[in-house]
Amino acid sequence: MASSQAVRTGRADGSAPHVAVPIGTRHRPARRSSDPDAPTIQLRTAIAAPAPAPAPAPATRTPIKAPAKKPVEERAARTKTTTVAVLVPAHDEEEGIAATVEGLLAQDVPEWLRIAEVVVVANNCTDRTAEIARRYPVTVLEMPHNPDKKAGALNHGWRETARDADLVLTMDADTVLLPDTVAEMAGELRANAVLGAVCARYWASPGKGLVWRLQRLEYTRYDDLRDLRRWRVSVASGAAAMYRNAALEAVAAAREAGEPWDGSSLIEDYALTLELKARGYRVAAARKAHVYTTPPGSFRELWVQRLRWGRGGMDECLKRGWSTATRQDCLSYVLFGFSVFFRVLFLTMLTLMIVYAVPFRYALIGLIPLGVMWLERVTSMWRLPGRSATDVALVAVLVVEDFYGFFLELCAVVAAWRCLNARRQAW
Repeated sequence: MASSQAVRTGRADGSAPHVAVPIGTRHRPARRSSDPDAPTIQLRTAIAAPAPAPAPAPATRTPIKAPAKKPVEERAARTKTTTVAVLVPAHDEEEGIAATVEGLLAQDVPEWLRIAEVVVVANNCTDRTAEIARRYPVTVLEMPHNPDKKAGALNHGWRETARDADLVLTMDADTVLLPDTVAEMAGELRANAVLGAVCARYWASPGKGLVWRLQRLEYTRYDDLRDLRRWRVSVASGAAAMYRNAALEAVAAAREAGEPWDGSSLIEDYALTLELKARGYRVAAARKAHVYTTPPGSFRELWVQRLRWGRGGMDECLKRGWSTATRQDCLSYVLFGFSVFFRVLFLTMLTLMIVYAVPFRYALIGLIPLGVMWLERVTSMWRLPGRSATDVALVAVLVVEDFYGFFLELCAVVAAWRCLNARRQAW
């Protein structure tokens, strides 16, 4: 429907001008402004009669052609594929390297993800680790004389094979991934650009013995702690950690050696975590990524491991001082010092009361903290995969785990003493 609008102002004598109105139009009364001095505005709206619709054209049927299939290369170009390079430093791991590699080759990855290469770096090996790894479709690099140990192996593998990948997964040679671990870790990094690295949630591999059971319980409680902290972690655990390669490049560019991992550090994963945090990256645990790792099999091996962890962490904090990357860990060390002080004070007081036969007085209210602690241990143990009656009994009596806690605290105290006295700690 066509319309036209004619607007005319009044004549000087106040009368409206004569306007010829075409046939088929309707008149509307003139509107006057609220201002008495304003001229009259004549609005005419022409409403044309609808024109006859044209006769429809004869219907013709056009055959619909199926879209031509594009080649695989063109379809892949439209979807960004994320590539992952896997680095597995291995030192005399002939017993477990096969299970580790098989777990990697059995990964179930989505269309947007591709494992570009799996690299086993035989680090100062004296056994058949490299020979066993070559039975699988992976790349094997041998370093018979590597003074920087695990950090040197990671740097060598990254420099030789992984710099073109989008993501880099590093893992211990005694760790076995669940089938969806790589996809879950990559998904976390893909969804959050602030993350520089994510680590997997680790459980103790099947074993036996008291040391194994105590460490398995410890891993479970540490996992609960990460859940309470909304999966924020102080270190991207070397058991299985995935890094954004751009973040590794940024760290390497800032270091004199031009490599991301520090060969002089006792715990290279913690040193790299602090470097990432110092550059504004966040580090977290991937909620749905799980791995099984082999814990030390004896108290002697556990003592050596925890001394290295404790000393390495303190060394890195002292090296960097108080900063946004280290302040939370520095406060943790201070709180640990207070905890040890009050524990020693309590044991000293208890000893003196026994020696001097001071009578004990019990109050029921004093059992409340003990009951809360017992309940927390039992509930965390109940979430343990594959728990047994032995695990329940171990937790219920409290005493065994308390002695294990004293053992770990003693490791930390000795590590602090060696750190403050600048005594050398073996890797």
